[in-house]
Amino acid sequence: MADPKTPQSSTFLDRLERIGNSLPEPALLFALLAAIVIVVSAIGSAAGWTVQPVTPKVILTPEVNEAGQTVLDEQGKPVMIPKLTARGRPEVSLVGQTDNDGAPVQLRPKNLLTGDGIYWMLSSMVRNFTGLPALGLVFVSMLGIGLAEKFGLFSALMRWLALMTPRRLLTPTIVLIGANASVASDAGYIILPPLAAALYLALGRSPIAGLAAAFAGVSGGFGAGIFPTAADGFLAGVATQAAHIIDPLHPAVAATHNIYFKTASAVVIMFAGWFVTDRIIEPRLRRQAPVAEGDTSAITNLALTSLEKRGLAWAGLVAVLVLLAFACAILIPGAPLYGPGQPTLANGAAAPGERPGDRWSQVIVPMIFLTFLLPGMAFGLVTGVLRKQTDFIDAIYHGIRSIVPVLAIAFFLGQFVNYFQYTGLDRMLAYSGGSLLVRADLPVPMLIVLFVFLVVLGDFAMSGMLSKFGVLAPIFIPMFMMVGMSPELTTAAYRIGDSVVNIITPLNSYMLIVLVVLQRYKPGAGLGSLISLMLPYSLVFGLVWTGFLLVWYYSGLPLGTDAPLHYLPGSE
Repeated sequence: MADPKTPQSSTFLDRLERIGNSLPEPALLFALLAAIVIVVSAIGSAAGWTVQPVTPKVILTPEVNEAGQTVLDEQGKPVMIPKLTARGRPEVSLVGQTDNDGAPVQLRPKNLLTGDGIYWMLSSMVRNFTGLPALGLVFVSMLGIGLAEKFGLFSALMRWLALMTPRRLLTPTIVLIGANASVASDAGYIILPPLAAALYLALGRSPIAGLAAAFAGVSGGFGAGIFPTAADGFLAGVATQAAHIIDPLHPAVAATHNIYFKTASAVVIMFAGWFVTDRIIEPRLRRQAPVAEGDTSAITNLALTSLEKRGLAWAGLVAVLVLLAFACAILIPGAPLYGPGQPTLANGAAAPGERPGDRWSQVIVPMIFLTFLLPGMAFGLVTGVLRKQTDFIDAIYHGIRSIVPVLAIAFFLGQFVNYFQYTGLDRMLAYSGGSLLVRADLPVPMLIVLFVFLVVLGDFAMSGMLSKFGVLAPIFIPMFMMVGMSPELTTAAYRIGDSVVNIITPLNSYMLIVLVVLQRYKPGAGLGSLISLMLPYSLVFGLVWTGFLLVWYYSGLPLGTDAPLHYLPGSE
């Protein structure tokens, strides 16, 4: 029985934490999901489940001019345009698929608990893992990003930006740095909160407010940011697989599929975090306890050395040269990345799964790799961290070590996704759920809000951006495509729901790191203290960021490179 003196909110949070901690680790969770697919495939096969696949078709209508006359083309035929619904979006009809004889096609689950099914599971186990589109994207990206982190480039850059910031712009700068810190793996959690707390204290402001602003940016704004990250590549790969469930010819989702939205979101998070910190959090902290005279000792310890300053200058110069080289390769006619191209194998054949497109968009991952690798090496050489070849190799290994958990998750994720596909349950669920959504005719903005809310709820049961997306993407991306939402739009909504509650969910393992810093300035503070401190950020970020996505949707702007808002199926 709970202590009657214990607040109900704390009791609820404690119970929520116990439930969350009882869930399997992500890798085991996907293993469990794969086992569930095996069992359900056997049950569905024995029960005779069937679903008729449907093809969404955009209904066309003759174009009419202002005078009410039908517009004709050069051959004298009516110009056909999509017929719009009352909400102004293309009207879609569902056409049941039939075979060559005109009989309805019926999908039935394929039983994995048969001789052929068991043989397939065993023979495809390695291929299910190595064939994941996200695997190579994450691996190659982290070679460069991990090296830059290991040599201390990210740490020095964050400290330099924070220390040089004018007092009145300290809060937005801290939040903005935090929103871009996801590119540096866990460095943002380790470096920025204690640095921000020390800066605020030195300026006579509450160090807890600085800690809160930094944590809000790093964790609450995790899905935002100016730079492409390894996580973007993972999301793109999983989204591509999910889109192919109902449209095998759908172009691969680019690693930069949300880069425009992410960049703008970083600015939105900056202003939202600035408002919450200076207007809600800091006044409340001042009422609770006056701030003592500023202590500059912590700042002195975090100041950059002369070598680090020189290293940053050289790293910045190298980064500019790398970006200029890529710009020339993209913009100058005849250069390697100018114009369209088709990725090929060594024998000249078209690379499987790769489609023609702009050359530069097909080399995003190598660009990320070199953009971080070369400046990181320059910083390491100047500061003396990179002296011999073993230093270079250790730094490369550092990036790989940081994604070992992702590789373990990816192995079991690959089995789950491919079991789902082999059994046909993925298409059956997509067609059934998608048909319901089409018939319900819910506005896309409502679907966006509902999906954000669903992801928020999921964050209290399962931590990890990548693991949750691996569960939700194969279900919701195909369903939403049937009502006209592009995979990129679904991914943008997912980023919001996954980010805004990172700062209050007890399942976020980084909360313990931040809690230790909080306890320096507030002895006796517990998890409930940290959650209550961060709750205003979570609420404001959720409302503002979701509203921003809705505004973006109505604007019609693409979310990133080759990333439309809408998915338009074929027409009839």
